[in-house]
Amino acid sequence: MTKHKRRFIIAALIMVVCAIISYLYLISYNEIGEIYQAETQNTIIDLKKSFLKDTVTNLIHEIDVSRETEAKRYKRIVDLRYETLDYEKDLSEEEFAEYCITVFGRDSALEGDPYHWTVFLWDSRSNSVLYDPDGLLEQDIPGTLEKTKTALLYYKVIDHGTISCLFGFDRNYVEERVKASTQARIKSFQFDNDSYIWVNEVLNYEGGKDYAIRLVHPNLPETEGTYLSTDMTDIKGNFPYLTELEGVKRDGEVFSRYYFKELNGDKISEKLSYARLYKEYDWIVAMGVQINEVEQYIDKTNERSREMTTKFTMRLVLLLIIVIAFFLAFLMLIEKWHFGHTKKQLESEINIDPLTKAYSRKYGTRELMRAFREFHINGSSPVIMMMDIDNFKSINDSCGHDVGDQVLKEVVNTISQSIRSSDKLIRWGGDEFVGIFYGSKEEDTAYFGNKILAAVSSLKIPAGNETLDPTLSIGISYFKEKDEDFSDALKRADQAMYRSKEEGRNQVNTL
Repeated sequence: MTKHKRRFIIAALIMVVCAIISYLYLISYNEIGEIYQAETQNTIIDLKKSFLKDTVTNLIHEIDVSRETEAKRYKRIVDLRYETLDYEKDLSEEEFAEYCITVFGRDSALEGDPYHWTVFLWDSRSNSVLYDPDGLLEQDIPGTLEKTKTALLYYKVIDHGTISCLFGFDRNYVEERVKASTQARIKSFQFDNDSYIWVNEVLNYEGGKDYAIRLVHPNLPETEGTYLSTDMTDIKGNFPYLTELEGVKRDGEVFSRYYFKELNGDKISEKLSYARLYKEYDWIVAMGVQINEVEQYIDKTNERSREMTTKFTMRLVLLLIIVIAFFLAFLMLIEKWHFGHTKKQLESEINIDPLTKAYSRKYGTRELMRAFREFHINGSSPVIMMMDIDNFKSINDSCGHDVGDQVLKEVVNTISQSIRSSDKLIRWGGDEFVGIFYGSKEEDTAYFGNKILAAVSSLKIPAGNETLDPTLSIGISYFKEKDEDFSDALKRADQAMYRSKEEGRNQVNTL
């Protein structure tokens, strides 16, 4: 073995080893990077969920504490007023009545934050009302007293001879003060990353138009006091208020995602929110965070990771890079071209039906599984359409399989021209096809199905001495919450399709 030959073999071995190491390193780096990115995103989302839930939970706890504190405070005020009035027992009955009217009237006239007492003063001897600023008296004094007491959070009755005075604070008055202070506190909150808390008051738990009123919304303060409806959608067609209402009715709380305007800007982005029902006030207290913040954090983390990896790689291969750079680049170019060419061929063979050029059943199964997963995330179901060529067996039997194949291709081509590029037409088997149509409104589905029927029935396919006029029977269905997988919706679409056949073919039915 000559010196030059030996050097060539050594150089070749070095290049092969370097190529293998580089290839394994790149594969490992990509796989680790994908795993790291997915785990990082899940971890951050979980942290954000915990933050949102803890913040809302703490606020609701503060509301409970405020209610309890306010109740004790007003009880103490009533007790103190009772002690004050009891101290004036030496006054005559007439003087005592005048004193009660004076002190309670003075409190109501205070500037700033006056006390709104509920006061009812009467003379049991003459059975006459001496002071009733709120107009509590209805038919008789005993009935008025019984009704008034049930409406008060806390009250006292003081007797002075024939003069009696009921006084206290109305339960709703105290609760409204707690609500007002809570709303003011929410508006004063400041959180990082453009987060904020908002509150909607439920008026009708059945949903629909004006089911709730917006009480607090720091991002859109001009909309506070407006009514909300469960049929409102975001730019992606999601129903955030319906999802929120159904979630809190079912579990008392709900995490959801939807698209909304960012704080202090007009940009619309995806938002993760947590909502919890505070049944005592019929409040839905919610807080959200923009998802793009999570993505930006992951991008920064990945960038730092790539920088560190690049430095390490450069140190590792610096001495060899000059020798093998051109050779490695050439091999990578050939490999990339070959891989891309082969990948396209394999994807075409796997995903496309060779006869009709519709998507294959294998591809359709993956697409239905993906659509079913997205349905459980955002609650939006695509239209699932089952289509079958009417009397196709008789076409094959009478005209031959070549004509039958031509009918299949013509029908697929016609349907493809009638649907959008985002829709999926799948050859499910024989002359049976499945359509997946995203973003279609339920009320437009029958029209869309009839449009396909009209396009196919207009075909004129020569078959020897005669012309074939193929027709379709179509069945339509959607995903439902109770579905275990996509096949449940497919079965309903199949049943609807057979109903179309039983009722005369060339028609659309929805199940």
